[in-house]
Amino acid sequence: MRNSDAPSTRAVFFQTREAKTKTLRLLEIAATHFERKEHLLILVEDEKAMDYVDELLWKSPPTSFLPHIATNGPTTELIAITRTKQNINQARSAFNLCSTPLLIEGPFRLIYDFEDLTSPGKQQLSALRFDAYKKAGFLIEAR
Repeated sequence: MRNSDAPSTRAVFFQTREAKTKTLRLLEIAATHFERKEHLLILVEDEKAMDYVDELLWKSPPTSFLPHIATNGPTTELIAITRTKQNINQARSAFNLCSTPLLIEGPFRLIYDFEDLTSPGKQQLSALRFDAYKKAGFLIEAR
């Protein structure tokens, strides 16, 4: 049952069985939001993941790159990568690459996440995030 005061947030889970699929999906979503001139917040677990995603966006697509910033402070950039559990670029959409659910002040309308089937441990963490989003009253979509 949805809380009528809760924002109409959708959590979209992308099912993945390999790391390459996760990378391609992240690039696709980032490019789509950039082309539409929509802010996207990419939340990562740690500095290593932040560096990886930062480098990935600078190298993709191969003939160009996706403009973005990797920062833990406020920014006006369309695409921001951060470890900080805050909406630093006032995005309406976020891609959660953390093992924990993204339940911070948004107001997010769309949260992307992975149903990670690459290992039993990651599958269990995905299930916990799914349950947390469901409990928060988010609309859940699987792709």
